[in-house]
Amino acid sequence: MQKEEIIETLQKFGLTEYESKAYVTLSLLGPAKASEISKQANVPQSKIYVTLESLMEKQLVEVSQERPKLFKAITPSFVIKNLLEAKKEEFNSLKQKAFLVSRLLRPIEVDEEIVEGIWIQKVEKYMEILDRLVQMVKKAKKYVYDVTKSLPYSSSYRKALLDCKEKGVSLHVMAMSLEDREKVKWYVKNGIKVKLLETKNHPRILAVDGREVAIRIDNEKPTFQSIWSSDPSFVSMMDNYLKNLWKNAREVNLREISIFH
Repeated sequence: MQKEEIIETLQKFGLTEYESKAYVTLSLLGPAKASEISKQANVPQSKIYVTLESLMEKQLVEVSQERPKLFKAITPSFVIKNLLEAKKEEFNSLKQKAFLVSRLLRPIEVDEEIVEGIWIQKVEKYMEILDRLVQMVKKAKKYVYDVTKSLPYSSSYRKALLDCKEKGVSLHVMAMSLEDREKVKWYVKNGIKVKLLETKNHPRILAVDGREVAIRIDNEKPTFQSIWSSDPSFVSMMDNYLKNLWKNAREVNLREISIFH
């Protein structure tokens, strides 16, 4: 492999052209002064110190404490190993972000229509609806009202609730069933107030800050359906309804459900 090819390869690992030239030159020269590196590597004198400092930050070059200072390249085999590990971490991080982006952008691809300010969404996987609900909760600044059949167990949804609590957002969760003690225990443990909505059938509703509301209606399985709106009149109506629902929902007696027994 020619010197030019080595320089190009190092650039693929994330080094700049000047960094690659300076490192290759130092590896071949051995310890050298900045002026000598600049000359041999064909890196402008005005750029050589910035380039060498960058290489030191990346732990690719060492410098002596003597005068004049001498710079030395770290052993190439060690450097290549570290660069490979960094690339692997970068790739894994990018892979995770790509998965998240695909999840977040997925609703664009599903069957949606808009009717006078109300979005109607039909999907085959509940996670596609959940993604939107998580994003709604994440944006909350004042309060959240959540009507659910049983307490949500999704890690992403729970994390969004905990982030809200940390920001001081008021959380109001109403469940139609409290049979799962472990779920109730998690909410109580994390200081999230839960009330029992004593009805077998009720739409799942999420309202945030009096700004937006989502309602899940599953009538045509295997698809999941939901409607979402930020229309002021519709949101105001649902907001008032949920606030009254919260007032009339029953306080949970912890001993009654025996979650600590």
